[in-house]
Amino acid sequence: MVDPPHAPACVSAPARPDIEATLAEAANIVGLRASDSELGTVAVALRQHVESMLPTAEAHAATLWRGSREWYRIRSTVGGIRSEIASAPPLTALSGHVRVELLRRWCAWLLEQYGPGATREDQ
Repeated sequence: MVDPPHAPACVSAPARPDIEATLAEAANIVGLRASDSELGTVAVALRQHVESMLPTAEAHAATLWRGSREWYRIRSTVGGIRSEIASAPPLTALSGHVRVELLRRWCAWLLEQYGPGATREDQ
């Protein structure tokens, strides 16, 4: 599967309903025999949402004591996400489904913790 080219991340995060709609679409498509273009379209949308929320997660980590468990958890998660989205697009349908599922989970976590109307406990 080859991801179509994507636009640079937006400066501000999209509205919560837009992100939730993309998450629902991704959850539906992963269980189906989706085409490469369908997977690519959803992957691009998810990646854009993820990229728009990553700076907020990084800013939050910067306020924490460096070396604390929470700092390490956030930094390692964000680092893993950045590494994965920078990697080459999946080549097979199975790896395309896996990529969409990973992006969906990261997007859901970022939305819950750092997205518009986030419910992070330490806010």
